[in-house]
Amino acid sequence: MSQRSHAIKSKASTPSPSENWASPLVQRTAWLRGILVVAVIAVYLTSLGGSFVFDDTPNIVENETVDDLSVALGAMSRLQSRSTTRLSFAINTAMFGKSPFFFHVGNLLIHVVCVVTLFELVRGSITWWNERHGSDLNPNLTGFLAALLWGVHPLGTMAVTYIVQRHESLMAMFYLLTLYGLLRGQLAKTAWPWYVGSIVCCWLGMGAKEVMVTAPLVAVLFDRCILSASWRELLIKRAWVYALFLVPAVILFIKNLSIFQAGTSEHDSVLGAHETASSWLYLWTQAGVIVHYLRLSIWPDYLVFDYDWPVANHEGEYLVPALFIFGLLMLSFWLAVKRPAIGFLALSFFFVLAPTSSIVPIVDVAFEHRMYLPLACLCVLAAMGLSYAIAKWRAQQSTESKYQVLLLVGLTLAVLLGIRTASRNVDYHSPIALWSTTVEARPMNLRANHNLAQKLRHAERVPEAEQILLRSIAYCEKHGYESFPLHGDLAEIYVYVGQFDQAYERFQMALAAASSAPQDTSAYNTKLRNRKLAETRTSYGALLDLVQRPAEAARQFDLAIELRPDVEHWYVMAGHAHRKSGNLEKALARWKHALELSPGKEDVARDYGMLLVESGHYQEAHQRLLTFAAAHPDDLAMQYQLARLEAAAPLDDVRNPEAARQRCERLLKDFPHHAIEIQQVQAMALANAEKTDQAITLLESLRQQVPMSDEASRRELDRLLKKVRQMELVLLPN
Repeated sequence: MSQRSHAIKSKASTPSPSENWASPLVQRTAWLRGILVVAVIAVYLTSLGGSFVFDDTPNIVENETVDDLSVALGAMSRLQSRSTTRLSFAINTAMFGKSPFFFHVGNLLIHVVCVVTLFELVRGSITWWNERHGSDLNPNLTGFLAALLWGVHPLGTMAVTYIVQRHESLMAMFYLLTLYGLLRGQLAKTAWPWYVGSIVCCWLGMGAKEVMVTAPLVAVLFDRCILSASWRELLIKRAWVYALFLVPAVILFIKNLSIFQAGTSEHDSVLGAHETASSWLYLWTQAGVIVHYLRLSIWPDYLVFDYDWPVANHEGEYLVPALFIFGLLMLSFWLAVKRPAIGFLALSFFFVLAPTSSIVPIVDVAFEHRMYLPLACLCVLAAMGLSYAIAKWRAQQSTESKYQVLLLVGLTLAVLLGIRTASRNVDYHSPIALWSTTVEARPMNLRANHNLAQKLRHAERVPEAEQILLRSIAYCEKHGYESFPLHGDLAEIYVYVGQFDQAYERFQMALAAASSAPQDTSAYNTKLRNRKLAETRTSYGALLDLVQRPAEAARQFDLAIELRPDVEHWYVMAGHAHRKSGNLEKALARWKHALELSPGKEDVARDYGMLLVESGHYQEAHQRLLTFAAAHPDDLAMQYQLARLEAAAPLDDVRNPEAARQRCERLLKDFPHHAIEIQQVQAMALANAEKTDQAITLLESLRQQVPMSDEASRRELDRLLKKVRQMELVLLPN
């Protein structure tokens, strides 16, 4: 080859200064950080217009102490669960009030810190790895791509845009900072300040969310796979750090043991108030859930706020996903030995998911916010894989060319993901929009349909609610899903607008749809189905009671109780219906059972005591009403019934005319507009206290005050006058 030809070829293969842009960019760490921050803020700008939705309301809007910094700091000092997040909410509220805009700003800032921390963590880890082992990975570029993909990925929207899920993003921030502190301590000449910072972040993360309990394990794995050449080196340098990591983890674990104790509020909120799935079937179900998470990580075509994912009826339902996930887990352990960096990322994915996606049967099987931090592991793997793939594909090209292709591919993916994220954020702008997208994605989701129908009803958009429920019913019946709860929701819509006949027909359709129970159902899912059917029957009973068909209403309430005998309120409803239908003994039995389930229910105790009077159980009624009267002196109905008992009970040890007379005098002072009824009881007390003349005078005065049209009252007064004049005791029915 001639000299001229060689020169021409060399010139052609060397990029001109104008084409040489990737390498300078990759070398400028500050620029990469800036691009990350701008990109994340850009895709999440649409989140700032969001409102409070779902659990935001009880946790922030209706929480009267959310702005009390002293309460939040006190919770932190007592190492209470999620106290770090509570403090962040208190700071947010104290500074800006309960403005959803500033809560969204706070969530976005946390996400930005997470993204930048991931960039620095990956960059520093690869730099350290390259110094010791060497690799083709560029630390800045790989860290940038990993952080960028994670920062704009739509699967992270629930942890960022759903305000109350700051628990998740704040935990992730402290998780990453914990690992970053270890890395910087390894690189620094003076290591202990970084280690102390790492320990502080670990402690704070434990107060953000319980998933942080896995941080000590992942930190040790990170140290052994990336930082240390041997276990001996790890222990010599940082054993004290891990010991201090374990302290908050152990405290957090002990404080959350109540989750596994049935009857505690923690157990009810996490594992379910009325039923809990078996750990074994939950584990099998999570295999399918994790496969779904992985698919959304690669192809986030639709995102769902609430999956209402059913627990498996048997192991075979998720056999293929279980084998796949088990294979991935075994591969991850193998890689931890053979390819430590990759193995660390793969195992960290499983370890971070373990508290919510393994054997603890959380009542909500699947939520996308649980993938927030595990998604970071996948994005780092994706960035590494993309770097290796392009390096191999363009092996003969210059480093500049490889960087350009890698950046263009990464930025293209980021743009596509970012567009989806910006679109998804809009769904959080209102509860109706959020539940609408949920129902659209999963029409069989009974909870989402119910919540959407309620929100539309409250917004006076009843026709829309009706059409959505009809579409979901048609979908469920076509694809073999249970539809009777949706029929019940539609019936309640009809009740709301006063269309009782249509509501009655729809309830009949609901019970017909529920008549054929699915086969091969686990005990847990049978309990869930029974609860839904019982709720439908109680709603139906409420309609029957409303249209004055108490006997039929009582029948529906009784059937609901047979399905689920542990709900106090249903016994109360049944008791009211039996009372209306004249079955006082059945009503008493229902209310008594309600009190056994909830002894502290004062309204039930009051009604039960009143019904005891009505049904002639005077001894028990007197004891209960006396107790209640001491705590509620202003309860007219109860005080009136107690006065009747004391005035005219057929039992000598209950009847106390003088006490009844004094009680009546107090009632006349406090409730003069009920004078006629009270004075009638007072007359009975006077008669039974052998003050006959005063009783007759009072009864005759009352008879003159009663209008001629009120024949029933006049007849009762005549009956009392006759008994008093004959010197007979005036007694209640025995």
